[in-house]
Amino acid sequence: MKVLSIIIKDLKIVLSDKQAIIITMLMPLILMTILSMALKGSFMDSDDGGIEKIPVALVKQYDEGVDSKIFIKTLEKRLNIDISRDEVNPEKMFFEDFLGNEEVSRLIDFRIEEEGRARDLLNEGQISAIIILPEKYLYDMKINLLTPFRNKVDFKVLTHPDRPVAGEIVTSLMEAYANTMSSLIIGKNVLIESASANDLGGDSFDHIDEIMEGMTDLVAGIKVNIDNVAVEGRRTIKSTEYYAVAMMTMFILYAAGQGGRMLLEEKDNQTYQRMVIADISKSHILTGKFFAIFLIASIQIVIMLAYSHFALKVNWGNIKSLLVLSTASAFSVAGLGIFIGSLTYRAENYRLANAFESVIIQVMAFLGGSFFPLDFMPEIIRKISFISLNGVGLKAYLKIISGYGFSDILNYVSILAIAGILFTLAGIIIFNREVSKNA
Repeated sequence: MKVLSIIIKDLKIVLSDKQAIIITMLMPLILMTILSMALKGSFMDSDDGGIEKIPVALVKQYDEGVDSKIFIKTLEKRLNIDISRDEVNPEKMFFEDFLGNEEVSRLIDFRIEEEGRARDLLNEGQISAIIILPEKYLYDMKINLLTPFRNKVDFKVLTHPDRPVAGEIVTSLMEAYANTMSSLIIGKNVLIESASANDLGGDSFDHIDEIMEGMTDLVAGIKVNIDNVAVEGRRTIKSTEYYAVAMMTMFILYAAGQGGRMLLEEKDNQTYQRMVIADISKSHILTGKFFAIFLIASIQIVIMLAYSHFALKVNWGNIKSLLVLSTASAFSVAGLGIFIGSLTYRAENYRLANAFESVIIQVMAFLGGSFFPLDFMPEIIRKISFISLNGVGLKAYLKIISGYGFSDILNYVSILAIAGILFTLAGIIIFNREVSKNA
């Protein structure tokens, strides 16, 4: 009952503070709405100057020698076409002219891998996407570029749901390549068809300027399909979903900041002394504070989950995983609040709690990806993101949304739980020492 009375008292104080309600409850809803809507459709837009190259594996399912032999056999024996002249080289077009151009090479760092190895690298998060050039790629592209015929070419782009921005960039680049090749093939067919219609024969290319004018009248060309596939059983993250998670994991940290003031406020208001006189132990006081912060963070999570689901149509995925992760997140925040509160009590200065809200939370938000997707960040930032509670929580929530199972988030839940325990123990030690010193 003693602990319960402390919890109720603290909740009443926090929930009666209009400024606290605005910061912890309303502000995240406003920001997740603005950010998700403002960046909808441009989740991948950025100045690439400060972004590390996107690691991509390129899989060649075709056999260059076999494709070339089949092409030669087809043209010379079946179509009666002499190809003694220099051939168009689709492989050179793709690797040197496209991937090797200045703009693309600044964004993508590719390596050629076997398909099985590439999929392993993608699942392990060592690469952000896989580009698969299909079987008979060279044969089909040579047919498209050198003959009047049109063969279907299916590129495949596999992306990792944990790196949606990088995946969107790679997919967008492949779409640009497909469109460029389609235009080239259309132009070639215009020349051939125009020459045939006008009986220009071998002199057709002498009149290329006149014939090229007909290109604008064509609306159809080869269809080069971009099959954007996520890791099997997963889906990519939308901007709305990303920023819903980002704002939620950042703003629950403010519950720790609020908790950080409670002990010193009660000391200044003589409330702490009255609780001691009323035979309420230190353990009761800290337990009450812990669960008060835990409930505040939990209320924040519930409100943001409900708002984002109904207003922004965010599908949060598996309920069991969501419940366990949310509990662990609130638990870690409660532990952090006890730690901040004990330090503030010891220092007898509210500046520590204020600094946590104004500086430390912002740093944690930056490192954890609440401001910018971690795909935009250098590798060092992505590695140290685990030192921020919001970074751990953000990654775990995104995994749930992407379709990962409960076992896939256990390591994140463990990190949050351990962090909560360590922060709580550290806070208890600091508080007990300070009380004993002043006893």
